[in-house]
Amino acid sequence: MWLPLPQPFPPALSGGRNLLSALVTGVLGAGYVVGMAVYVVSTFLRASRVLDPVLTAKGMVSKSYLVFGRQYQGELESREVKVYFVPSQGVRPAQLNLYVEADIGTRLAIGWQRPLLDCRDCARLEVAGAELGGLQVYAQEEERAGRLLTDAAGREAMARLLDDREEYGFREIYLQPERVWLRAHPRGMSAGRFRQWLDDVLALAEAGEKALILSE
Repeated sequence: MWLPLPQPFPPALSGGRNLLSALVTGVLGAGYVVGMAVYVVSTFLRASRVLDPVLTAKGMVSKSYLVFGRQYQGELESREVKVYFVPSQGVRPAQLNLYVEADIGTRLAIGWQRPLLDCRDCARLEVAGAELGGLQVYAQEEERAGRLLTDAAGREAMARLLDDREEYGFREIYLQPERVWLRAHPRGMSAGRFRQWLDDVLALAEAGEKALILSE
């Protein structure tokens, strides 16, 4: 508005200069807003693909999920696997749901606090051992759950899936008649950490089926 400019620019402080300044400010402001929107969207989209190195490398099909998230579906170790991941958005934590097909035949719910999304009418079991100490375990069938909880591979998988809650965030495990489900709000999701969780859920599915066979 004050800067002297050559023709054909309007004179400084004139009505024409004011109009020109308003137009330039509006264009620059709109450009800034568009640029920030593109940056934010691209940041969320990059964050949503953090699992690609693990899952697409294994041949799983990847699709968009809830705008900024990704979903994956495929077969690993002869089991159907589904993964739904949405990165953290502001105050909203990241969301991860990992489902692995398994013939469990019963229900268990495991977490540091009582898991409420399934097995609500199940009885609570006392869990022995340092690696699972403090966990709340609810089971539909106590005898079958006891076999799983005494299986070394199953116990180790559960312990790794639920350890370091302060660093890695909220997690719960649900064993359902036809699948194993890991539900999490992970902090700082990384491909390496997810790879370990995936391996542990697959191991837990195997241990769950083993417990079912032993009970028959």
